[in-house]
Amino acid sequence: MITVREVTKRFKDIKAVDCVSFNVKKGEAVALLGANGAGKSTLIKCILGLLSFEGEITLNGLNVEKNSKEAKSLIGYVPQEPVFYDMRALDILEFFGAIRGVDMGRIEEIVNLVGLREHILKQSSALSGGMKQRLSFAIALISNPPILVLDEPTSNLDAHARAEFLKLIRELKLQGKTVLFSSHRLDEVEFLADRVVVMKSGKVVMESKPNVLAETLGLKVRMYIKVPVPWIETATDILKREGFDAVTLNENTLLLEVTSREKTIPLKKLLFAEIPVEDLGIEEPSMERIMQEVQGDGI
Repeated sequence: MITVREVTKRFKDIKAVDCVSFNVKKGEAVALLGANGAGKSTLIKCILGLLSFEGEITLNGLNVEKNSKEAKSLIGYVPQEPVFYDMRALDILEFFGAIRGVDMGRIEEIVNLVGLREHILKQSSALSGGMKQRLSFAIALISNPPILVLDEPTSNLDAHARAEFLKLIRELKLQGKTVLFSSHRLDEVEFLADRVVVMKSGKVVMESKPNVLAETLGLKVRMYIKVPVPWIETATDILKREGFDAVTLNENTLLLEVTSREKTIPLKKLLFAEIPVEDLGIEEPSMERIMQEVQGDGI
């Protein structure tokens, strides 16, 4: 549905996007993950046909530069910070509905879908951040486009509004919409995305499924193993012989860092040696550790 081939965007001597290639299949949700300045928003503007670029981008086979009007008609776009004329929300939707040739029945349908019913007669300036984002989403959906492109869509929302907005996006994805969204929040990526495209300094440095992103980045699981005090030295020796860097935290607790695939092995080795294990704790890589790795010098 979305194909990006060797896309580069230069601003004078700076490559904001540097030879980026990836695709988004029909009905798939793909996240562009990266720190601020990674090139996500610039790439999205290229996909929308708002910036010229080197390379090729197609939407359902239509080139966004050569078939600009037809390609743009396939996209519903939600910006990071929507800006509206100070009109009633209903008037804004009627204006965009007239431009896109939809009737009042479709507007009513969209108002109910995005949860704007109680706010439809309010001036846009009187809407909360969450309601403004819903209005922006309603505009994006008004012509029922098959592709949704969202640029940091929850960055200015409070926790409740963010959760409601994410649920709405996921529901539309489950109904068959193709979704491309940018984010620097791993929890959003885990909630929505089928795949993650990690960007850094304008380049794609990794593609992964969200549930194995930590492993793909090489981040390890921390294991805390508690054994009786008399067994701590023996347990340490056994694990070190097996190639694990076991560290003694206190008189009866060991710390190991292992890959996700290895995390059953230390316990099996200790039980095979008939060492009593009193307790076992497993700490998966946190969102903070993963984002530090994405933003840092490790990749």
